[in-house]
Amino acid sequence: MKNRIRITTLVIDDDPAVCAQVQAWLSAEAFEVQAFTDPIAAVRHAAENPCELALVDLRMPDTDTPRLVRKLLEQSSAMRVVVMVAFPDADSVRRALAAGARDTIRKPLNRVELLALLERELEFLGVTGRTEKHFNRRLGVRLRELRRAANRTQHEVARCAGITPAQLSQIELGKTATTTWTLARICGAMKLPLHTVFDRL
Repeated sequence: MKNRIRITTLVIDDDPAVCAQVQAWLSAEAFEVQAFTDPIAAVRHAAENPCELALVDLRMPDTDTPRLVRKLLEQSSAMRVVVMVAFPDADSVRRALAAGARDTIRKPLNRVELLALLERELEFLGVTGRTEKHFNRRLGVRLRELRRAANRTQHEVARCAGITPAQLSQIELGKTATTTWTLARICGAMKLPLHTVFDRL
């Protein structure tokens, strides 16, 4: 799991076994996980350590889950909160979603389903590739799309950007990393703002 983007994640469930299982699954996939059986301690942690994702059990003793969801989002409005549901209760689910939860997942949890759901949530945060190799490949595809849309050849863009056509070819194939400065020069050669590259990345 080297070189993967680490995603800070909270797991809140009154069952220690669930916390341990989810923490093990996600840690193996390079998520940086903190698990809590105490919702108050979890909110306190989130206040000091911003998190991208949170998995919250819908039913915990002495806990108003919609209120808990709101408190978590007060710490980070961009956090994606997923509610874990063992016994479907339409009203409780509706209130949790109204409080800001983004999705639900049924318990007992399935590892493959959980990872797929979290990857979908990460897409909303703009994290579509968690390895450098994956990112380079997507970046290359995006640059090639933009160059073709601008009706420019690799030779033209490379010459204007001050790099060789071979370098540009390797970047477009995702076979090599590149710097922000080089990306800016490539975009300049196509008369496009740098952010255009990342808009659909």
